[in-house]
Amino acid sequence: MTTPLPPPPAPPKIPTGRELYDAMMNHFEPELTTAMAPTLAEKYKNESVEDKAARMSRYELAFERCDKAYNEYMETLDTQVTRYQREAFAHAEMSDRQQDEGFLDHLSTLFKTAA
Repeated sequence: MTTPLPPPPAPPKIPTGRELYDAMMNHFEPELTTAMAPTLAEKYKNESVEDKAARMSRYELAFERCDKAYNEYMETLDTQVTRYQREAFAHAEMSDRQQDEGFLDHLSTLFKTAA
């Protein structure tokens, strides 16, 4: 009698590009999220040159931080995908082995009853 297989591994959750960008950028500079970016021209239409330069510096820093967070996220995701591939392959091997064992048990039973 074979033991039941555990369920196959779940693939890693991968957000859409927009979801990922917004989640990261919301942490660093909420004004640069996809929902807020279209409102910036109106919000800052009367901004002074000095204030705009300061805001652009703030935005540049936010993009640098977001890029770093993205690279770290991609490293983590790569690790998760590699683990998923390994676990999915192991699950497929176990399933295949279990099917083979069941077939071999069936053949063994046939030979015993034929003898």
